[in-house]
Amino acid sequence: MRINEAIYAYIDSMRATKGLTLDQIATEARRYGATWTPGFISGMKRNASAASLFNMLILVKSLESLTGKPLVLSDLFPGEGEIKLDGGGSISREELRKALNGNHFELLGIPPKKMSDDPVIQQLNQALLNSIPNIMAKVSEYLVSTALNGPSKIRNEMTHHSPTLSEQRAADKVGITAPAFAAICLLRYGRFLDEETARRAGQNSSPQKRGRETRGVIEEIDLCIDHMINDGPIGFPALQDSNSTDLTTHDDEQSRVAETLNKLRRGDLDIAAYEDEHKFDGDGDDPA
Repeated sequence: MRINEAIYAYIDSMRATKGLTLDQIATEARRYGATWTPGFISGMKRNASAASLFNMLILVKSLESLTGKPLVLSDLFPGEGEIKLDGGGSISREELRKALNGNHFELLGIPPKKMSDDPVIQQLNQALLNSIPNIMAKVSEYLVSTALNGPSKIRNEMTHHSPTLSEQRAADKVGITAPAFAAICLLRYGRFLDEETARRAGQNSSPQKRGRETRGVIEEIDLCIDHMINDGPIGFPALQDSNSTDLTTHDDEQSRVAETLNKLRRGDLDIAAYEDEHKFDGDGDDPA
């Protein structure tokens, strides 16, 4: 309860016990220089009227005149309970009475403010959340472009591959497109998701075993994407294949990867045509 509400509660109790009306109280207050109306007094209940020291002094003198009973400021806050103060703090009614009577008093502690409650932090968090789709779209573009600009073996496999159901589901889990998930598997493992899962699970493996291996690959890809976002381009094993006729040196390939990423950042590279051509068609096995 705020101070305004506490004061109005006291006024209500006086009206009930002494038979007073708001009009009587307002009229008496005007004798002391206030410009109160019944509406002003009732406004305290809605926190619309200020519980200033001046208003409390006027109220005490007005009630004193109307009831013939001597009153002091602390009488406005009888009983027990907390009174909320501006700024988030509070004080018990007992301590408030001490303060108004000129005695030493204690305030109740203000709960520590969590960092997440800070409006600036909340605004930054929201901005980050709003930027995630754009970030992951750029990551997806970068992965597909890197595969399409990689060694001929990687490029040919990527060009003729259509995402499988398992790749589509895995892509949804890590927040990138299905072609991008296929690309990062090819770049990281030299094979697509289903092939990598089958290799890890072994021949004649159970669906449960293949499912566990699929989840393991997805976790590794998720960590890889997180590393890319935080630390920039990484050297994929498939791009370091010294036997590739398209790859002369690791430094040359890294330069080409960096240039691809720069083009994406500038908006000079658009692979929408590739994504349209290789949309998920629903074919393929899902070992998960």
